[in-house]
Amino acid sequence: MRRRWYVALLGIGLAAPAFAAAPSRTDVAWTAEHLPESLQDGRLLALPWPARPLHAGERQTTFDLGGESAGADLGDARGWLAAAGATWARSERFGLGGLVFYDQSSISGDGTRDRLRATFEEGVPLALPAMADFGRPRGQVRHWGAGGYAVWERSGSGGVWRRTILAGAYFERLDVEGFRFDYRIVSGPDAGARGELDWSAGYDFATPFAGIGWTRSLGSAWSISPRLVAGQPLPRRRLAGTMSGPGFAVRGRSSGAAMGDAYLGGGLAFTHLSTGLAFDVGSSLWYAATEPITHQGLDRAILVHVAWTH
Repeated sequence: MRRRWYVALLGIGLAAPAFAAAPSRTDVAWTAEHLPESLQDGRLLALPWPARPLHAGERQTTFDLGGESAGADLGDARGWLAAAGATWARSERFGLGGLVFYDQSSISGDGTRDRLRATFEEGVPLALPAMADFGRPRGQVRHWGAGGYAVWERSGSGGVWRRTILAGAYFERLDVEGFRFDYRIVSGPDAGARGELDWSAGYDFATPFAGIGWTRSLGSAWSISPRLVAGQPLPRRRLAGTMSGPGFAVRGRSSGAAMGDAYLGGGLAFTHLSTGLAFDVGSSLWYAATEPITHQGLDRAILVHVAWTH
């Protein structure tokens, strides 16, 4: 059983960079996709986990609060995350749970110079690709959803480590509101042309996820819990937006960039046993190290979150 879970999580994890990086980033649309999409990765890392051992007939409730920031040359997405989950133990080894979450980020920054391509399926009356200056990124991203899961728990043969497996799914809504930035073409026949790119759109996903964690005591006051979690938003949806310029406005979907990448996340939580407070240091390190790899164009990423279980 354990080996099958390892293989499944590893498979999703290996697929995640492939989905995010193929084809490789070639223009500003990839950064525009990855800024709001980073919020989905942060959420998967900050799902509310059951922290205490299962006891038949008991319920444990977990609240999770945090902050998140993902940045690129174009701009930054910064905001907060909030979630709650409850687990009902049916026995010492099995339980059922539910969760809800709401996350919000604002987009701002100074802009950058990058390649502008004919992003949408419908053509635009400009000679593209061309280099362009992009300025005044602004907007916000709202991310919310709810779901359920099953949890299996078992102690190792030596009784030191307790293994917890989660499997479930949540429905999520990603609302990208007012995400716009200006452009000015600086190369080619249309150099000097100005306009606006607007990536405002809403995306719905059903996201199956699976996670595994191991917990052991660190003395009488603390416990430690390394974790892995993986998920895949379905279906993947092509990036939608509007490009306007001198005498035109074209609305369409990207022929390349798509929202909803597979993701493998890791964490290492330290829980204070008497208060139920948990500090997931590992997810902060994982997010900072892997987000610029799985989401090309991002060059900095910060995630901090604290959970409380009672």
